[in-house]
Amino acid sequence: MKKWTACIVVLALLCAFALAEGVPGISNDLFSDAKEALSLLSYGEYQKVADLLGLGEAADWETFAGEFKTLDSGTVQREVSVAWWTGNAWLLAVPVSEPKSAGVEAIVFTSADGSAFSGYQRSDWGSVQSAYAGSSYVTWNEEYVAGTPVVIAD
Repeated sequence: MKKWTACIVVLALLCAFALAEGVPGISNDLFSDAKEALSLLSYGEYQKVADLLGLGEAADWETFAGEFKTLDSGTVQREVSVAWWTGNAWLLAVPVSEPKSAGVEAIVFTSADGSAFSGYQRSDWGSVQSAYAGSSYVTWNEEYVAGTPVVIAD
């Protein structure tokens, strides 16, 4: 009986490692670029966002920024961000302000290979939380802990 139990445990571990092998790592540069892009968007630097990310045109980013209610203030948080694996791509979310509630706006970037962004969308922190809660692979660049001060860029 002990041999069978040991075999089952070994097989389960091998399966877990085999599944993990199919998940590409995510570059720390993506976290930095996402936060920088959020800051640039808040200042209306749309061409710089397009150049930084190699994604879209300045006019696309200007239209996208117009979808946000809290982005135009020039004061966005630059600490908290989270990435999670969906099964075929990484999603990386950066909340616009301190994510105290589900309604806080967020930018969610897509990366198929973990080294470059391939898309982006607007979301809210509640949707982000629901999405990463269902993932087996979650990486925080800086995890949000309620009550911990979050630095807001000026």
